[in-house]
Amino acid sequence: MKKINYVAVILTACLSAMPSLASAEDKGVVYTGGSAGDGANGYLGGVIAVPGSRLGKGFALRAGVSGGEYRYDTNGQRIDATYIGGEVAVVYQFSGDWGWANVSAGPRVTDTTLKPDDPGNRARGTQFDVALQTDGSVGNAWRASWFASLGVDNRAYITQVRFGPLVDGEADTRLGIEGGIQGDRSYTKKSAGVFASTRLGGKWQGLLSGGVTDQKGRDVKPYVSLGISRVF
Repeated sequence: MKKINYVAVILTACLSAMPSLASAEDKGVVYTGGSAGDGANGYLGGVIAVPGSRLGKGFALRAGVSGGEYRYDTNGQRIDATYIGGEVAVVYQFSGDWGWANVSAGPRVTDTTLKPDDPGNRARGTQFDVALQTDGSVGNAWRASWFASLGVDNRAYITQVRFGPLVDGEADTRLGIEGGIQGDRSYTKKSAGVFASTRLGGKWQGLLSGGVTDQKGRDVKPYVSLGISRVF
């Protein structure tokens, strides 16, 4: 069973935590982080509202880069893969007392190197696609958050949800559970775990999560992810 990764599916750690600190004066957010377990990756990106809008209301632009590595077996051969990529998107933002939500679309490019080469892996080489994405959250004392991304051409997708209570209002600290599904035409991987998010000082927000992933034909594997964001 091949394991194929695409860019931008690793942005969930920060994007699900960032807007709780936004105010009417804020125009954007920057974020960075990574994960390790079944491979490793890292990312860096930001969102900025266009003139006439603000963070959480109206149109914005998003851009990000990411990279990582993973391994898989095919026909008894171990393949080592590394990838780097980026995307830009037009975002429309909604927010209110109920919470917030974003929808976006834009081009995505990913370059994947395989050693040894695997012609059967559709992710090999440079791939261009259009990515559709939505993320947001509802509630305060108890908050449910979501993230979903889909590549229009390659059908690579990820969905993730988080749910947990506010345990410290002054520090904006939350503890809860998370779960998700990601895949494409060749594989499906499920994940389940726990998370903790808190204010790190000023307008900085941090999120730490961990759990296990399960994919057909592979052993259950642990994962850990870390994200940091700042609104401005």
